[in-house]
Amino acid sequence: MDMALPIWVRVIVLGSILMKMVFGVTLLVDPSQIAELWPWPLPPLTARLLGGSTLVSVPLAVLSVGVNRFGVAMIPFVMMATYRVLQLVAGVTHIEKFDLTSPLAINYFGGGGMMLAIFAYVLWAGHTKRLPEAKPGAPLADPAPLSVGAPLLWGLRGFAALYVVVGVVFLLLGAKAAPLWFDVDGMTPLTARLFASPLMGVGLGLFLVSRAKDWRAVMAPAAGLITIGIMGTLALFLEFDKFAPSSPFAWAIAATPLVLLFIGSVLLELRPRH
Repeated sequence: MDMALPIWVRVIVLGSILMKMVFGVTLLVDPSQIAELWPWPLPPLTARLLGGSTLVSVPLAVLSVGVNRFGVAMIPFVMMATYRVLQLVAGVTHIEKFDLTSPLAINYFGGGGMMLAIFAYVLWAGHTKRLPEAKPGAPLADPAPLSVGAPLLWGLRGFAALYVVVGVVFLLLGAKAAPLWFDVDGMTPLTARLFASPLMGVGLGLFLVSRAKDWRAVMAPAAGLITIGIMGTLALFLEFDKFAPSSPFAWAIAATPLVLLFIGSVLLELRPRH
């Protein structure tokens, strides 16, 4: 049985994504707005990257909700749930940095926790076959067999492992992971742990994509990778005077947007032509 998402899930996810779109575009265009939108200050390059990384959720959510099939939504929901988990972990680890009565902190913890609960529920309900049946005549109703050659398969898994490892390093080391970063203004322990979330979310997503047998399951992640590729590259271009990798590892991390843009484009090209 092909399953659909409950209407209440679709409405809440779309509402959340509209807020993320405003947040991401605002920071990408004007990073000086960070104090009004985020619980702690960030330098301009890092703020733009936060905005760009936030926008990856837009195609993930829009395609998941628009196609309205659990098979399409599963990998995006895993990626977005991972982001939420690690965002909350970063915040709890540095809870003393927050004014818990402020609207920003309430949204950070309360909104993040609510969305995590929704993503977790859908994943649980989908895997236990508790979601409603999907309409057979809806768009992309037919399976689209995916054929991934061995080079791409192991390339996906290699980058998946790399980004998960780097995310763990950021999460555990905090500011001590600074040699892996490329912002001349540096980064705080809380910021380092925050950026563990998109890295590990992408890594887990790439691993699940490498196991997918239906192109519909990788369509939304591919669009998300292209989005972060374009937006991340744009953020670096707009703050190029602040771009200062201090090690080969930092250069490798800085290449992430272009790598993800390439991977996403390849995955979209695998769409069965029939």
